[in-house]
Amino acid sequence: MFKLITDTGADLTQEQVIEYGLDVLPLGVIIDNEEFLDGETIQSKDVYQAMRDGKTPKTFQIEASRIEQCFRQHLEANVPFLYLVFSGELSGTYQTAVMVGNMLKEEYPDRVFDIIDTRAASVGQGLFVKTVATYSQDHTYEETVAYAASLVGKIRHLFTVESLEYLMRGGRVSKASAFIGDLLTILPLLTVEDGKLVPIEKIRGHKKVMRRMVDWVVESKSLVENGHLFVGHGDDVPKAEQFEQLLREQVQPAQITKTLVGSAIGAHTGPGLLVIAYFEA
Repeated sequence: MFKLITDTGADLTQEQVIEYGLDVLPLGVIIDNEEFLDGETIQSKDVYQAMRDGKTPKTFQIEASRIEQCFRQHLEANVPFLYLVFSGELSGTYQTAVMVGNMLKEEYPDRVFDIIDTRAASVGQGLFVKTVATYSQDHTYEETVAYAASLVGKIRHLFTVESLEYLMRGGRVSKASAFIGDLLTILPLLTVEDGKLVPIEKIRGHKKVMRRMVDWVVESKSLVENGHLFVGHGDDVPKAEQFEQLLREQVQPAQITKTLVGSAIGAHTGPGLLVIAYFEA
């Protein structure tokens, strides 16, 4: 028996968390100088509403004490565990987890555990964790760790936003760029490369950017067909459903999971965010 641990950066559904018996550590959100824990003391919908109300949430990594508490629980029970972490390029959580792990190895030298930087975010991390969790059901701990390590860098993420306003509030784009972009409805298409969120295209119009995202998926059709796709949204179910319909017109995945994007990404991108993740390599 062994345990899989992840964090709220993965944007998994509650049903998936329960199905795979995952431990999920909460990333943090600050609104009006008040600290909250994602999924525990604040829900994603509340964060999006705060942004609509003109507030600018900030996020913070999982506290070392919370990671230690989780790790120590399994170490004392002598249960091996694997922590699949939100991208270390987007949060300091991975580095903190490694630091805590090294400290506890001195106290529990004979215990077994591993920490893997998924180099993924949001539903990309969710797809990563779900895939490993499924594999783990009929494989050993050692096999599962090796399999998880082999998946790093193989997930394609595509993100777009409803408006550049929220990226501007967080300092990701200039005020002038946000104004011109919104005026002309020029939207960025972003991906995750080496664990970092980077822009790849600028597209004019909400419908065009969704179609372009579908085009990217079609380019990997041979891998996507009969596979599992994750679609995340920033509190905009109709947009996610419209996007799913466009996808199904072009590809036939075995399953599409739609989920609300949590605070780790949503607090920086705002309501109306759309993201898809799938295996590309």
